[in-house]
Amino acid sequence: MSGNNGSEQNRIIKTQDENGQIYNFELIDIIEFEEREYGLLVFLDEENKSKEKENDEDDDDDEVVVMRLSKIDDSYTFETIEDDEEFEKIIAYLESESEEDEEDEEDEEFDEEAEA
Repeated sequence: MSGNNGSEQNRIIKTQDENGQIYNFELIDIIEFEEREYGLLVFLDEENKSKEKENDEDDDDDEVVVMRLSKIDDSYTFETIEDDEEFEKIIAYLESESEEDEEDEEDEEFDEEAEA
């Protein structure tokens, strides 16, 4: 699921809710599913925005937000997924991809142990 082309640069996305409140997210990946693109984002509070994370293991605790990516003219917008069926499909897809990644990692570890 590496739609970010290996870029290590943080991509900060600002979104605005219906009340005008602005939220900062870090875009961690863009995936394509059923001919649509979706952004995987992690919420950044002011503390996370102003300092580097001290421990990379903390990344596992971050909640990932999934938003639909729409292109309007020459710009992209992130939209909340309102349709429950669409949301459930994309979550199921992400979970299956995550399980496959974990199985691949386990297979690689097993292969490395067998070679030793």
